[in-house]
Amino acid sequence: MDFLLHFPASAPRIQAQQNSELDMSALVVLVNADPRALRHLEALLSEDGYLVAAVDSFREARELLDSVTPDLLIADVRLERFNGLQLAIRSHFEHPDVPVIVTHHEEDPVAEAEAKRYGVSFIAAPLENPAFLPGVRSLADSRRHTQRPMRRWPRKSVPGVFEVSAAAGRAQLVDMSYGGLRLAFDHTSDIPTTFDITLPPLDVVVQANRIWTREDSDRLSCGAEVVKAAEDDWRRFVDTMRRGTAAL
Repeated sequence: MDFLLHFPASAPRIQAQQNSELDMSALVVLVNADPRALRHLEALLSEDGYLVAAVDSFREARELLDSVTPDLLIADVRLERFNGLQLAIRSHFEHPDVPVIVTHHEEDPVAEAEAKRYGVSFIAAPLENPAFLPGVRSLADSRRHTQRPMRRWPRKSVPGVFEVSAAAGRAQLVDMSYGGLRLAFDHTSDIPTTFDITLPPLDVVVQANRIWTREDSDRLSCGAEVVKAAEDDWRRFVDTMRRGTAAL
């Protein structure tokens, strides 16, 4: 099963990091069975500058953790027949250096005690809790400093419908940064590991590496990272798009 990686949708809200193109990023795996909570937490983390892989079940999270090693795992206590503590235990067994936050929509002393027992952080009501983002930041930073660096670029949503040619098909450019982009295809098909993207209006071709894909109801979404050899052309395209958007 493939998963969509959600890139930061806008400039990070941390004032000290707004202009830091050399700052690092962190990959967060977010697991919550509540669609509303998942959507809002995903947006909150993405807006704060994190790469977010969001899934809504224990099974999907397990498969995801079998294929990647995130910088931080955030799992809700209630995951249908399972719970976030079970996922935390599994994660600690397979990835002992990956920090975990278990969340719940309200205070739960029993769940908090269990979380502490397994060396896991517990945060209640994360959407309203002012300690949530600082907690995420602290754990993600500690993990990030011991792992390979990933560049952190403010990500910009593309207004309207902007189509490109990608992976031998047509796709909509959803958002972009100097390091990567998110595409939405109106068909479900295999996206190659590395594929070409033709950028209008000058028909400049850049190569990108597929990072994540996910089939939604009527389209296939894909997160991709631009290959190093194409960075200059891609950066010029992003700058052109941003100037055009600013002029609107």
